[in-house]
Amino acid sequence: MTPAMPDSLWAATAPPGPECPPLTSDDTADVVVVGAGYTGLSAALHLARAGRRVVVLDAGEPGWGCSGRNGGQVNPGGVKVLPEDVLATLGPVWGERLIEFGDRSCDLVFELIERYGIECEAVRPGYVSGGYGAKGRRFNREWARQWSARGCEVRFLEHDEIADLIGTRRYDSGMHDARGGSVQPLAYARGLARAAVEEGAVIHGASAATAIERNGAGWSVRTDRGSVGCEFVVLATNGYTGGLWPELRQSVVPVASFVTATAPLGHNVLPSVLPGRHAVSETARVIVYYRLDRQGRFVIGGRGRWFDVDDRGDASHVRAAALRLFPQLEGVDWEYHWAGWPAMTRDHLPKLLALDRCIYAGLGYNGRGVASATLMGQQLANVILDESEPLVEVRGPERFVFHRYRQIGISYRMLAGSLLDRLDRRGAA
Repeated sequence: MTPAMPDSLWAATAPPGPECPPLTSDDTADVVVVGAGYTGLSAALHLARAGRRVVVLDAGEPGWGCSGRNGGQVNPGGVKVLPEDVLATLGPVWGERLIEFGDRSCDLVFELIERYGIECEAVRPGYVSGGYGAKGRRFNREWARQWSARGCEVRFLEHDEIADLIGTRRYDSGMHDARGGSVQPLAYARGLARAAVEEGAVIHGASAATAIERNGAGWSVRTDRGSVGCEFVVLATNGYTGGLWPELRQSVVPVASFVTATAPLGHNVLPSVLPGRHAVSETARVIVYYRLDRQGRFVIGGRGRWFDVDDRGDASHVRAAALRLFPQLEGVDWEYHWAGWPAMTRDHLPKLLALDRCIYAGLGYNGRGVASATLMGQQLANVILDESEPLVEVRGPERFVFHRYRQIGISYRMLAGSLLDRLDRRGAA
């Protein structure tokens, strides 16, 4: 039985995806991809385009996990880490390659949308970062300086400039990066699935992988009702990684994120809220992110308390943030709220992992998964095809210390971060 999609704005407005019947027999493939989110679907698409036989297995349906639940922001940079800090962490070779990964990630999303005619409300007016206090100003200024030095169209915004651009005067400073945009995230996931099928991939929904076993020189991926023998396996489960490969689960920490959406804004409010339809997030420690959809709904999300674990949770904290930023939203109707699980890594960088011979994983996008996961799927395909060196170093898993106590750590970081953010905002405009 396919798990139901959450009662989200995206589920209510996305066009249907391709038929993805369950796996009910034994099959063979060159590559089995576990997980039909952006990473897995992009990997399947690129592998199938190169002539490989690909079978995708998912416990739900394409986009059921966070790929169909996020805010839909296509944010540039790949990671929310400054290029010079990436170089300091990874060194000149892999640091430069990961910076290239961040620069190319948004382009790939919009290229695939155009190439395959994916109907997903794609817009590309740029990404905006709002900053509070000295900390926010430093980050926004450095992001603009460092990426501009690499030839990207990025500019720092003073208080009045960001206020005029997005309609709120709450930020002290900002940054506009022309590479960014937004999509209807579930529609994009379903469009990737349809494109992968068009290229020859086979996608099975309601087909949770239960075991990965050696099968001669290759592997067999089993479900409750069948199996697929293959040479390569790609694990693309990200924040929904369970016990299929325990070592992988310990390499990331899923963090609850809640999204809520208003009814379409009236003509008396809409012109003053995000008039340029930019996607916005913050430099804060506990951020919110927001945008408008095509129908003029205000959509805002943010991290949630660690004990909110269901598909809805409590979105009151992000609605309160919306009213703080845009008081003119007072009294609007909130039509939807839902939750998902993005995955965080220890160093806030995405990971391309070699788990065993011919078994790879890509995960850990730290809240920037629309663009980063799409490009990671392509990089996983490149590793399997052995056509070019990937932009992310292939490494073994890096376990979180005291992983079993992760929820306590999340709760503490959110509490401490919220208090420090409140101090930063005291002097804000």
